[in-house]
Amino acid sequence: MGDLSANFSKKEFACQCGCGQGTISPKLVELLQEMRDAHGRGITVTSGIRCADHNGSIGGVANSAHVPADIDGDGEGEVGHAVDIATRTSGDRHALLPLCYAVGFQRIGIGKDFIHLDTDMRKPLDCSFDYYALDHMA
Repeated sequence: MGDLSANFSKKEFACQCGCGQGTISPKLVELLQEMRDAHGRGITVTSGIRCADHNGSIGGVANSAHVPADIDGDGEGEVGHAVDIATRTSGDRHALLPLCYAVGFQRIGIGKDFIHLDTDMRKPLDCSFDYYALDHMA
């Protein structure tokens, strides 16, 4: 049971460096919960909020949607707008990708063992990208 939605809790989205940053976009959680409901199985968050220091230490892009920002003045304040979810096999990606599109994610990144999902309106929408090239657009 989660404290943000039926299946997701704040702890899952908190910065992994232990700094305490952990406010995730409610819209992102809502979409992720819809995905989880449609999937009928658990979804593992591997990266949610990242403070700027942690983002830099793991090689994240400077304007990462994982780093909290107030991007649209909607009253949410500075929140994280991105999540990476585990996909251990190509079968996992094959099962989850259609659900990402179906619930309304407009920015989807595909990595070797994860899918990046974000609701960052500062970035190009209706796009999918990968992490296999050095020039990816995330």
